[in-house]
Amino acid sequence: MKNFAVILAGGKGERFWPASRSDRPKQLLRLLSDKTMLEETISRVDSLVDADDVLIVTSDDLRTLIEKEIPLLNGENFLIEPVGRNTAPAIGLAAVNIVAKHGDGVMIVLSSDHRILPVDAFRQAIEAASHLAAVEDKLLLIGIEPSRPETGYGYIQLGLETVEENGFTIYDVASFREKPDRLLAQEYYLDSKHLWNSGIFVWRASVILDEIKHNLPEQYALLMEYKEAIGTDKEREVLDSVFEQISPISIDYGVLEHSKSVAVLRAKFTWDDVGSFSALERIMRKDFEGNVVAGENVVLHESYETTVMNEGPGPVVTFGVSDIAIIRTEDALLVIHKTRIPQIRELLETLKEMPDMEEYL
Repeated sequence: MKNFAVILAGGKGERFWPASRSDRPKQLLRLLSDKTMLEETISRVDSLVDADDVLIVTSDDLRTLIEKEIPLLNGENFLIEPVGRNTAPAIGLAAVNIVAKHGDGVMIVLSSDHRILPVDAFRQAIEAASHLAAVEDKLLLIGIEPSRPETGYGYIQLGLETVEENGFTIYDVASFREKPDRLLAQEYYLDSKHLWNSGIFVWRASVILDEIKHNLPEQYALLMEYKEAIGTDKEREVLDSVFEQISPISIDYGVLEHSKSVAVLRAKFTWDDVGSFSALERIMRKDFEGNVVAGENVVLHESYETTVMNEGPGPVVTFGVSDIAIIRTEDALLVIHKTRIPQIRELLETLKEMPDMEEYL
């Protein structure tokens, strides 16, 4: 059975503003290497999935930008969402296309903005999950051993150990725990009974469609309406209509938390959801004062626990500051206390109301 990499790349990464813009979304930033984050994601599965079976789920606007950055992708690699409706419709769109065009296949569902090391350990885990998904009607999640008491991630509570697959342990899922407070996060970190929910999923397209049918019957009916139009001259018209009607919901809330067929593989790689500038402290080297620097021409004098990203032509110099982030692009500058980084989206809503700011968003 063929493997398909389904890469969710529809977001704009607003919490990375001003580095991320409408014409340069986060997945096209080079935060981790000289490759864009989307290229990093694609390269992780290049030994597991044929190039023609990499499916990028995104919008029309972002498709144009992605094709400019990654010219090896072609029209067959893209599945276009007329409007963003969260992860359940996006995954349903991919599953319907796989079933309609190939009969079935194993879906490796990935986000376009994760940091994963080492890559070989990731590939081994995905290979084990793919082998199991090909023969079992399971929804397999990839769980990550917590490395800290993180309050910003979802957790998976482990149930009974069910099977070993190529050296990896698979567990039933006892429950899902969303973004705990600090005390609970500390408990989850220490008890060896909880894993981070990485948002990486492995299952057959037919299996996830059956689960959508059971748990989200209205969405399933709309997806079947679209399935009948695939390959016809009415495909885009029907797709637009379906996504206009479909309700936004995540695959976690809509399906996984209700399914009796969910299992989790305990992975052996490190993982980070690079969701905001706060992640730079975890993925980049700090100096002796706890500062993090991305880019060139940065001078930190008597400054502590400060993050600077400089994409501008000149230097950024700090003197006597602490606990702030400074993000400088060629045409914009953000100075923000690090505790307010989670609220950058709220800041953008305010900026959107200012006509003079439109060209910078």
